[in-house]
Amino acid sequence: MAVRDPKTEWLRVQIYRNMTPQQRILIAAQLYEDGVDTVRSAILDRHPNITPKELERQIRRRLLPRHLFEEVEAALALRD
Repeated sequence: MAVRDPKTEWLRVQIYRNMTPQQRILIAAQLYEDGVDTVRSAILDRHPNITPKELERQIRRRLLPRHLFEEVEAALALRD
């Protein structure tokens, strides 16, 4: 983990404290989407011929806790 300068850290905290909840949620949502994109790219690098359906399944498998992944997969299987 990177060592943070205390003055810079204080400033960062103040900036976040001055944001509205909506602004903080937007930042979190963008970070999540960036993470999904990173996972998608990693899967595609290893499996360039993967089908779109299997790609989405693998993304869910990597991002969700196991029990939730299994619940989602079961629900999707009932839908198909």
